[in-house]
Amino acid sequence: MRPVQLFVVCVLLTGWGPGLLSAAEFEELDPAYYHTGELAGSLRSDGPLPLYDADPQHLWNRLFAAISIRHSNLPSKRGGTPLARIEGGDRIEFLGWPGTTYWDEPETVARLAGLLDEFLNQQGEQLITDPVKRVILQRDLWAAFDFLMNQNITRRGDLPTRKRRTELCLRLARVMRALALPAEKLAELPDNYTLALQSGRFAATHEFDPRREYLPPRLLTDADEWPELDFHQPKLHEDIERRFVFLHTRAFRGRSYFRFFYRFPEGRKQLEEYLKQVDAVGVDWRTAGQNGFIHLKPDVPQIPAGTEVALVQFLMALDTNLKLVPTKLVESVRVNVYKSALGENDPGTNSGQGINFTKYTLKRRLAFANMKFGGLHREPDDLPIYRVIFESENAVDWGPRGRNFELVADCRSCHSDRQQTGVHTIPSLINSGGIDSGAQLGIVHTLAKGTPSPHPARTVKWKSTDETYRRLVEFLEE
Repeated sequence: MRPVQLFVVCVLLTGWGPGLLSAAEFEELDPAYYHTGELAGSLRSDGPLPLYDADPQHLWNRLFAAISIRHSNLPSKRGGTPLARIEGGDRIEFLGWPGTTYWDEPETVARLAGLLDEFLNQQGEQLITDPVKRVILQRDLWAAFDFLMNQNITRRGDLPTRKRRTELCLRLARVMRALALPAEKLAELPDNYTLALQSGRFAATHEFDPRREYLPPRLLTDADEWPELDFHQPKLHEDIERRFVFLHTRAFRGRSYFRFFYRFPEGRKQLEEYLKQVDAVGVDWRTAGQNGFIHLKPDVPQIPAGTEVALVQFLMALDTNLKLVPTKLVESVRVNVYKSALGENDPGTNSGQGINFTKYTLKRRLAFANMKFGGLHREPDDLPIYRVIFESENAVDWGPRGRNFELVADCRSCHSDRQQTGVHTIPSLINSGGIDSGAQLGIVHTLAKGTPSPHPARTVKWKSTDETYRRLVEFLEE
């Protein structure tokens, strides 16, 4: 019996799950992972996954495993007994915390360096020509490059350690260039969000039911229903475009670009009038300016029930000329649905207080199977996660919360407050990048209909001046 079939039988026998799963959901369950018990979300093996090729020992699979799979030994609950786990694999985050030493350990360095040399010596880029696989492997290697290079830029570790990182980064850069596609090929990459909608896998309405696999059907195409938002910009003589990028863009070091959208029950006009009211009477600008984040007054005009907020993450790529190119590939979609703006206890929502949080991420296993479901998969609400982005510069492996944090709890930590709810939980009303990145200049505004999103070009502009990108280009120009 195949692993997927065996797992399905086990689920049926144990009765596991929030309800009867559909055939599509059965098919989505990745046999490489545990889906129940204390090991849920962990890999069953530390061997390479058959993602880039059906043969687990294919060079691309072995290289991906070296930068994506790690061991942990943490308790499932605070104060519990540590449990050995195998982490990572088909995820979108690189498991690199600023305070880690894992990527500097001799065994880790030797393994990765050996595989990169094998790739370069054997012209490994010729083994697979599929453009989606090439651009995603480049993305995977880019995350490792940026992490290691930033460790050197901030001068972490002694001189021999930094020299080893430099040698590793040089190899990573060469492989990334070998995988690069011409700009015209990058423009032909699939629109996987549209493919996800066309697959029939996802619900077109949410009915305020957190169990529904809801993806907004007109999110990227109907500017009346789903207006895209842009930061307030003062009329200054200096070029401040680089300051208007999201915190998420900075956290991913410009390897992704983000776009965000609001949906009000009565559409665009209702939203625009609301934003004007908040800007005029709703913000304590002095406190906001001093703190670097928005500070709304207690009597700020409240959002209407039924408001939805969506944040969409797209993949950036490097073309054959090492130019930064925004692509159509969606890496993640976060959708927050406000059943109520009052924050009362509501067990019918997955937050428990009137908000449903959902997140969909790109899975290589699906994307490489002819973009099945657009490659997108909803992350389970109760999936134990490790927060990598938005952690302190001193965070060590697995972060301060370890495994004691689930997806919905992570969303709730930034977008929920039992004392102040509704609009108080939407930090994207302003540029929340901090004082040094143009924050507190005004409330966001909707983009005019027909206006191209400014966020891809801004991300290119921001990343082009980031020191990690400058070092990358310098390596390859030598």
